[in-house]
Amino acid sequence: MKKILVALSLLALTGTAMAQHYHGHGLRHHGHYRGPGVGWWVAPVVVGAIGYELGRQQVIVQQPPVVIQQPAPNVTCTDWKEIQGPDGKIYRERTCSQ
Repeated sequence: MKKILVALSLLALTGTAMAQHYHGHGLRHHGHYRGPGVGWWVAPVVVGAIGYELGRQQVIVQQPPVVIQQPAPNVTCTDWKEIQGPDGKIYRERTCSQ
């Protein structure tokens, strides 16, 4: 979005600079030839600046995330026990310790 705003503002600046040159006087002023004008270089500079901004590659280097793995603790567990409750449901349980 920033590039588009810069390009549009530079384009507007170029249009006003070029319109200023031909304001009411044409190419001659008091009978003398004025040459190509003061602002003849503005348009190429603006076009070059816009082309540079649009053509410039932005390289974004992302660092990989750092993952630290903790060693697995020594866990010992008992065998599974199945217990039937008074409502008829069967529950499984076991006990683990480190």
